Amino acid sequence: EYGLCEEWGDLYPIPREHLVSLHQKHLLHLLERGDHEKALQLLRRIPDPTMCLEVTEQSLDQHPSLAASHFLANYLTTHFYGELTAVRHREIQALYMGSKVLLTLPEPHRASYSHLSSNP
Repeated sequence: EYGLCEEWGDLYPIPREHLVSLHQKHLLHLLERGDHEKALQLLRRIPDPTMCLEVTEQSLDQHPSLAASHFLANYLTTHFYGELTAVRHREIQALYMGSKVLLTLPEPHRASYSHLSSNP
């Protein structure tokens, strides 16, 4: 019941780290279900850009599925280009390109090349 937890967070003070964790788990849940539109809506609802960056980066660092990693890498490079260090930006850009290439392969062959997702 991520929606209920989010509403609770709007009504009562919740420590920032708990809100970050809630948003991160909700985001990964939506992405693993393939609901990218709702994931995008969730990210847009986070009022603090710093928290949104933290949620997105932490979600990416959880090594989600290929499609989820691609979504998160794209979101980070599109919306937070200026906030990322040069090294972190290169890592995320490599993951974006690698995941994009792997997503073009037929599903059964992706596992054989998954090690290339962050090193295209």
